[in-house]
Amino acid sequence: MTLPIDPPQGRRLLSVMRQEWRLMLAERTLWAVGALFLLLVAYALGNGLLQTASRDRAQAAVALADHDARAAQRVLLENILAGTAQPTPFENPADPSRMASGYGGHHAILPTAPLGPVALGQSDLFPSQFKVTGQSRVVFMNPSDIESPWHLLSGHFDLAFVIVYLLPLLIFALGYNLLSAERENGTLRLLLSQPLRLRTLLAGKLTVRAAVLLAPAVLLPVAVLLVARQAGLAGSPGATLWWWALLVGAYALFWFALVVAVNAFGASSATNAMVLVIAWVLLVLVAPVLLNLAVTQASPAPSRTELATRQRIVTAEAMKRHADLMSTDYQHVGRGAILVPRDGKIEIAGRLLGNYLIEKEVDEAIRPELDRFDAQQAGQQALLGRFSAVSPAAVAYEGMTALAGTGTRRQARFEAQTVAYHEAWKDFFFPRIDARDALSPSDFDRIPAFAWQEEPASLVRGQAALAVLQLLVPSLLLFGLAAWRLRRFSVA
Repeated sequence: MTLPIDPPQGRRLLSVMRQEWRLMLAERTLWAVGALFLLLVAYALGNGLLQTASRDRAQAAVALADHDARAAQRVLLENILAGTAQPTPFENPADPSRMASGYGGHHAILPTAPLGPVALGQSDLFPSQFKVTGQSRVVFMNPSDIESPWHLLSGHFDLAFVIVYLLPLLIFALGYNLLSAERENGTLRLLLSQPLRLRTLLAGKLTVRAAVLLAPAVLLPVAVLLVARQAGLAGSPGATLWWWALLVGAYALFWFALVVAVNAFGASSATNAMVLVIAWVLLVLVAPVLLNLAVTQASPAPSRTELATRQRIVTAEAMKRHADLMSTDYQHVGRGAILVPRDGKIEIAGRLLGNYLIEKEVDEAIRPELDRFDAQQAGQQALLGRFSAVSPAAVAYEGMTALAGTGTRRQARFEAQTVAYHEAWKDFFFPRIDARDALSPSDFDRIPAFAWQEEPASLVRGQAALAVLQLLVPSLLLFGLAAWRLRRFSVA
């Protein structure tokens, strides 16, 4: 399989491919497998586009609501300072404690990557937006907006699922009897009595079957993304698209190499099918589970229950210390004149001040726990990435989610930028609250705004290149094993 084909064998390879194509067109298997795969790819792409478009619309609505709310708050503040409006304890844009809270909070939003529809990943588990306020980040960054418990178990049906889980089975359906069928029918000896090498015959059969499956797996998604997502073939999105196609090809190549290696041992078609299905179960289903169990034992996952319990304890202690402020009556209700800024200063209601002090103390006390939590989680993800090569399915899936922008690394980057935005938010508002400084309309221009910084394209391509390499190495080993076995292959 690894030896070069001389010119006469090259012409015979084309002849084999043409004849194989005619034979497969006459069989129902090709039509059934091809139509099924095309249907699965089309449905997965449509579902991915639908889910992505829904998320994009929701994020656009959130961003617009933030913009409109901030504009309305500024107009209200200008009217308050002009004496044409009265503030309330609950709606007072001059009060920094109110603007730092949910009243003035703004969202940090993770935009969808150009290749987002091909691999939705764990987007139903990982939030793509956080409303940043002066509260501790343990409050607003908990993944509490899971859209469906069913997705916890099954995930979304996307193109990555079709390729990682179903493409190998379709490859088996078309290739489990590459040589065994010819030998069982008695035609293999007749074919090899011609000036035709066994590896040329095998290469021709393999090429036709690969074209049948890779055409819809690669060309259809590329065409759809070019039209629907404007993921042009030039620039960073285009390079990502090419890497995605290369990754799909490398993953398919691994399973074709396994098919060739199994056929090269000369067993019957039934035995080949059984061996291939067992290999699929071990590599696609069992290996990732065992990997997760091993990583969990080596680097235990951080306990969210422990973190939540610690937060409750710290909050309860802070509430006791500031019980006098929290028990303050709403003496400012109906007395808006008291809340109007005077000489750049403002009076903050007791309960608002108490809430601010509690959240500030909770944030400072819980920060070491959050840092430890993040470090444990990062260590576990690093360990998973280091040993994911034991499963080609895990390698391919991680590579596809990385290219689609739905992987754990991009999510971790988003959360890190949200944490930095939260720190900037507190740095802006907390000193003003402590000093009782009122906000002015000009201060609104200086309120921190979240700006997503995309991960470097070289980092994404690097992860994709590593995934391709991790798939090519075992593929070459399997082809080498097949070449060795084919030298001893019996045509009888």
